[in-house]
Order: sequence, then C-alpha cells, then structure tokens
Amino acid sequence: MSATRPLSDMFHLHARRHQTRRRRYLFHVDIGLGLLIAVVVLLLAPGVAIIAVTALLILAICIVSILLERWRSHRRWLK
Repeated sequence: MSATRPLSDMFHLHARRHQTRRRRYLFHVDIGLGLLIAVVVLLLAPGVAIIAVTALLILAICIVSILLERWRSHRRWLK
C-alpha cells in the first residue's frame, strides 16, 4: 500500500463535497430565480388567469430542472 493512496482518497472526497455544495447552491439559485420571475410576472401582467398560467409554467420548468439534475446525479452515482 502506498503512502499517497490516502491523500488521493481525501482529494476525491473533498472534490465530491465541493461538487455537492455547488449543486446545492445552484439548486437554491434556480428556486430563487423561479420565484423571482413568478413574482415579477404576477406584478406586471394584466390578467390574473394569464398570471396564474405563466407562474405555474415557470414553477413547472423549475421542478423539471430539479428532477433532471437529481436524475443525472443519481445516474453518475450508479456508474
């Protein structure tokens, strides 16, 4: 067993943790932007029905984005 093996393992552990923190940060940014856009649309659009449809569409896009990211990260773990 080599002395560099534990250092290599620690490097990979730190890299995975950094990637996880980055994904979590991007997740929060996605949610924040989606909510911000939904609020802006609610304030600027003239009709409540149009606002509701647009806000639901934006939220659905955010949810799909989150689910795709989780699915991709899950697939990476399986490899």
